[in-house]
Amino acid sequence: MRTAMRLFALVILSVTAATWARAQSTEGIKETERFVKTGGATSQAVAEARLKTQQALDAYNAITTGDSKDLKGDYKKLLNAQKDMNNQVADARKKVDQMDKQAAVYFTSRSTALNQIQDVALRDKAKTRLDESQKEYDKVKVALREGGDALSPLTKDLSDQIKFLGQELNPSSAASLKPQAEKLNGRGSTLFTQADEAVTTANGYFNTLRTE
Repeated sequence: MRTAMRLFALVILSVTAATWARAQSTEGIKETERFVKTGGATSQAVAEARLKTQQALDAYNAITTGDSKDLKGDYKKLLNAQKDMNNQVADARKKVDQMDKQAAVYFTSRSTALNQIQDVALRDKAKTRLDESQKEYDKVKVALREGGDALSPLTKDLSDQIKFLGQELNPSSAASLKPQAEKLNGRGSTLFTQADEAVTTANGYFNTLRTE
């Protein structure tokens, strides 16, 4: 009777261990999917911030170049573009923080899982790949954060010039901003390239983690 009970207990333990192992494996896949999803959303948010800033700058240029036939109407479009720009830049910064929190969960999960590997060589290989992935992610995080943060000073300066226009909306006032507009566009060109490169880097990294 005792022997039968011991065998039964061993069977239960084996089944439980196998079930736990399958659950851990499945959870690892889910953590990866969540991390990739969050990373993709962050990359998209930075891309959208870059686009909305470009659109606001284009709307601003439409006035300062002196080609506007409807200053009041164009200024209203500029204000709408400014609102979209500010909202999207703020969202991009928030998304980077969310991504980093999910990254902590993802890498902790991988670290825990690799410690369950019994074969030393395989465990070391998994550890090496984890370390490499962590280093690549750190580059992605920095690139996306800097790409999004770098837009903030530009949007602030653009907003100041938009306010200036609102105080005296006429061709003379718009023309007086041409020197500032040239500098603003030059900075924008550099920052847009930086944001594009950050998004490309991020997309490349997260594509390597996709399970499908």
